[in-house]
Amino acid sequence: MNSVLQVVSGLLLGGITSYLIPLSFNYFLAKTTKQKILGKWVSSWKMANEKEDWVIEEIQIKKDFFRGIRFESRNNSKGYNWIGYGKILDKRYIVGEWYSLNSAAYASGVFIYTIAARGDYMTGYEAVPDENGKIYYREFCLGRKEGDLINAKKWLKEHKE
Repeated sequence: MNSVLQVVSGLLLGGITSYLIPLSFNYFLAKTTKQKILGKWVSSWKMANEKEDWVIEEIQIKKDFFRGIRFESRNNSKGYNWIGYGKILDKRYIVGEWYSLNSAAYASGVFIYTIAARGDYMTGYEAVPDENGKIYYREFCLGRKEGDLINAKKWLKEHKE
């Protein structure tokens, strides 16, 4: 009975340790980058296949121990409330997933953002499935201030191809 208990305890301890070590490694490795991007941002996005105006919103970026970084949309110009979670890769990229917070909405997708060298803006794309499962990509820009957001859009336009 004692040996079974030791084996089960060892398996549990091994499983927990194998989960926590990479998680804490990623947390501390990206800690300095996280400090630079936490806080309030202005963001703007639009579907790649639409001619509509860009949606404007505020984004609050916070730490999330288990998921890395948490993005919360606020004051969205079209009422599209969402939340996202991402991880920093190579101190330059943020990869993650987002979910709609609108009632009865099931919209969700993935994103990849590139942090600018000075950390004053981010650009990237989000994959967004429609009701039929077709995937669309939307351009996404974030800036610390309105001027940074303009620079992000300019950079994205210049580096599209």
